[in-house]
Amino acid sequence: MKIKNLIFTICSFIIILSCDDKLDILPQDGLGSATLYQNEAGATAGLMGVYSRVVRAYRESIINAMYPSAGTDEGFENRSVNRFYLENSFASNSSDVLDAWTLLYEGVNAANVMLVEVSNSQGLTEAQKIYFTAEARFIRAYLFFDLQRNFGGLDGIPMPTETTIKQLLPRTKGVDVYNQIISDLEYAEANLKDIQEVEPGRASKSAVQGLLARVCLYRAGEPFTNDGDYYTKARDWAKKVIDNGYHELNSSYEDVFNKLAQEEYDTKEVLFQIGFFFGNQDQQQSGKLGSSIGFRVDDGSCNNRGFGLISATITLTNAYRNDANDERGLWNVSPYYIPTNNNCEFATSFNQLVYAASKYRRLLEAGGTGSYGPHHWPVLRYSDVLLMYAEAENQLNPGSVAALNAVNEVRDRAHATPLTGSITNELIQEERRLELCFEGVRKYDLIRWGIMQEKVDETMAALQAADGTENTDWSIYGTGSPATRTNTLQGYYLDSYINYDDSKHKLLPIPEQEIGANDLVKQNPNW
Repeated sequence: MKIKNLIFTICSFIIILSCDDKLDILPQDGLGSATLYQNEAGATAGLMGVYSRVVRAYRESIINAMYPSAGTDEGFENRSVNRFYLENSFASNSSDVLDAWTLLYEGVNAANVMLVEVSNSQGLTEAQKIYFTAEARFIRAYLFFDLQRNFGGLDGIPMPTETTIKQLLPRTKGVDVYNQIISDLEYAEANLKDIQEVEPGRASKSAVQGLLARVCLYRAGEPFTNDGDYYTKARDWAKKVIDNGYHELNSSYEDVFNKLAQEEYDTKEVLFQIGFFFGNQDQQQSGKLGSSIGFRVDDGSCNNRGFGLISATITLTNAYRNDANDERGLWNVSPYYIPTNNNCEFATSFNQLVYAASKYRRLLEAGGTGSYGPHHWPVLRYSDVLLMYAEAENQLNPGSVAALNAVNEVRDRAHATPLTGSITNELIQEERRLELCFEGVRKYDLIRWGIMQEKVDETMAALQAADGTENTDWSIYGTGSPATRTNTLQGYYLDSYINYDDSKHKLLPIPEQEIGANDLVKQNPNW
């Protein structure tokens, strides 16, 4: 049974889980019920409650999708109101930042409660205890990782575990947070099943190995140093996924995202995905992927609106158009949109500067209403594993042929022109942009490579230079006869770049409300 069906069944029939909008994650609630964890079915119900917290943490598609793209060399926010924290002009008391912090920690606390109850269970076998513990530790590690890369830095984050539930805690140093994340993931890797053996949507050995590769690359990069041979560890974890013989690239790049929109699981390519769904009009388990970020659909009668709030940068558009063979370009940065009163037919935008980040498409969804739908979120894909392998291998062996081959395997799937000559870090970094744009990794990549400020400056200059130029796509993709085909830059498109402060905006602020409640926690620099 797929995880979305498990979650829906449990939320429908196990009242003690209280899958509603006001659930408090405390040991005495449904997740911590001593009777719940006395058999495998009950423990599975508890685990699905933990997974439901992951769904809720990312359902608005801000912290996982829009924020890591906005103000980078892949995208920017294209509206001037209701801007969350995407424009780098907000205070530490932002309610949106507080929501992100709170929901991620609710998931951590739910995992911790489950770890306590599984350990104390008298009804589960030792083998069952080990497996449920491994899966809960995977979820906790994943959420700790997101908290650390958004809020932590060198000073780290408060890090509650099953032994410190409900305690007020100071920040644990970033290196120690990473040690805990890696420890949790290594335990999960040793005890979880292969991806072919688990229900779609649940954690697997491959997902853990891929996430370990990602975590080790972050630990090797800024603001940390590679003081524990983390490039070797990242390469080796990625190589485990590559060598297991199961995973492979879908022959069609487009089809990867078709399947995600249609709630399907392509486990050969997608190692882990968050399965939003819209069963029985349940918006609490649905998400805004495809609505807030995705293909632009102005006419809501055309299978719901796509607001397209993130636009692709002109540098990304041009990078794709410079290789006409690269099939990723028209999928990720489409010149088309659906205007109102156009019989749901495509039209071409006259302005290249407003092309939507079109990777996610509500047109393909089977359900949903308003802003929410069932489009799945790709946490980790096999192409990312190949590129992580290439990055780590090239750090260890500059100009590595194995690294070049891994990059070209990704490019070959997209029919992009193969790279020749010696591979470089810069080529690998650019390939990550072309392959993984709008998948929630770019801002963190630029920060760990130490080039965030450089790319902010380059992108802002390119956007300004494109203002008033002719739309170079029109001769190929143009439809109709608009009065102008001139690229037009609105001043607020640049806000996230102009406001960016490299000494401040690499991290979000610790919410003011948290600091007010816990005087052991100190604020991030310059907030």
